[in-house]
Amino acid sequence: MRLLAILFAFALIAAACGDDDDESGGEEGTEETETGNEEESSLGGEEEAPPAEEEAPDEGEEAPPAEEETPDEGGEEEMAGGLADPAIHGEGSVEYETAALAAEAGNGTPADESLEPVLFTMANLEGDALGSFPEIREGLEIAIDQINNDFGGINGRPIELDVCVHGFDPNAAINCANEIAEAQPNLNINGIEFFTPALYPTFLGANVPTVQTVPIFVADFVQPEVISVYGGCPVAFPGGATYTMETLGLQKVVVLYSNTPPGLECYADTQERFWQYLVDNEAAGAEFIGLADNSGDPSDNDAIVQQMADFFGDSPAEETGVYFGIQASDCNEILSAIDAAGLDTTVVASGSCIDDSVLANPAATGALFGQQGYISERPDLYDDYIAWTLNYREDLLDNSDLRTAPVSAFLRVGYGIGITAWEVLTRMDNNGEDIDDPAAMVAAWQGLENQHQVGSPPVTCTDNTEEYAAICKKTLTYTVWNGTEWELGDLDGEYLSVRDIQARVAAGNPRPAAEE
Repeated sequence: MRLLAILFAFALIAAACGDDDDESGGEEGTEETETGNEEESSLGGEEEAPPAEEEAPDEGEEAPPAEEETPDEGGEEEMAGGLADPAIHGEGSVEYETAALAAEAGNGTPADESLEPVLFTMANLEGDALGSFPEIREGLEIAIDQINNDFGGINGRPIELDVCVHGFDPNAAINCANEIAEAQPNLNINGIEFFTPALYPTFLGANVPTVQTVPIFVADFVQPEVISVYGGCPVAFPGGATYTMETLGLQKVVVLYSNTPPGLECYADTQERFWQYLVDNEAAGAEFIGLADNSGDPSDNDAIVQQMADFFGDSPAEETGVYFGIQASDCNEILSAIDAAGLDTTVVASGSCIDDSVLANPAATGALFGQQGYISERPDLYDDYIAWTLNYREDLLDNSDLRTAPVSAFLRVGYGIGITAWEVLTRMDNNGEDIDDPAAMVAAWQGLENQHQVGSPPVTCTDNTEEYAAICKKTLTYTVWNGTEWELGDLDGEYLSVRDIQARVAAGNPRPAAEE
């Protein structure tokens, strides 16, 4: 139970890891998600992908350019459609825009209830005092309700959703896996799940097509049959290493991570290996140290800040930096401790630090935050289609009768994965592929190229790297919090790709075989 409590403290995504998948400027932000790995925040905010590239670029790529004239916020009603461009916004963007505008105009198409339903399943952690994440389920339910009532289902076939809810009990999670295997769904969608390493043998053994929302553990990263279109820590932390040492050129970097089992696993796999590789091979003269933070325990904050100061020594402030790979509440405390100590350094944070309490802290002003998606609060930064999508999605989630949880990163990820599944399965059916065939379903997700994502750049799954075979998202950007709102910062919306550094580290500082 102690381990389970620790896992809760570490609760990700997503970004995760925050940055998954996930998604909007605060996506990972409203929740104090700590995966020591982020999920899917999305910023310019899971997930992880450059617009319309068949192969993620090694250097990064420009986000869709901001419009000189920004669209009306909430002005979807004046939009006549035709905004989506698959080359920029991904395959499925036109279909989503067309269906959503028709529904908004009262011309939605209901699914045909006389047809055989398409079964989706989900196991999700809910209803436990140690942690409950109904948001991911509710987001998916909102998407499926929209698909069945207004988007015509999967070419007429309605979607049926069967959710198995469990608490912090590995046996209960395994029972859910057994129920899902017996149901033989068309598609199983992992919710917020801390027991996936124990569930995959059941899913894979029963040929249950499974996709992820919040990848957390190494087991989530290495299963090529279990695709994640969101990023989490495999994107957030390699991106942090790239940004601090290659983009900013910092010479001394402190990497903060959570002193919990998941935090330690993520640090060893997606942080330490990457910073060490750069220090040993490419960042001449640079140094880094990792410091473990006791999550939820502010008593060690002053000691951590003192260790930072000792490590920086007499180095010029502009050559030093601290990277936060911890949960929002801990980010908030250490930011305040840094400010109180008068320590001048560059603050770079993962999306897991994006939270209302952090952004309200004056010490956060000027800090740089990783974002894997678009900023929900700044539709004016993007082209007309992205701005319309953000406004449309936020209005839908805000006003849904199915929602009881706050609008959050996890709610957006749940909605996003539902819409992606609708696009993927409809495309399969249109192409004559059998959506009732598990092998065809797995192959379709593995073969995604330039796939539209609501609230995030498109993703490609055909170029996943060796050590992160399940993770499709590979890009993120960094933005500045100016104390009042988000700014694009020095990258000006450019997305950095982690695909190249993932490949370099796999060759130069590979994961120990035992961790596979």
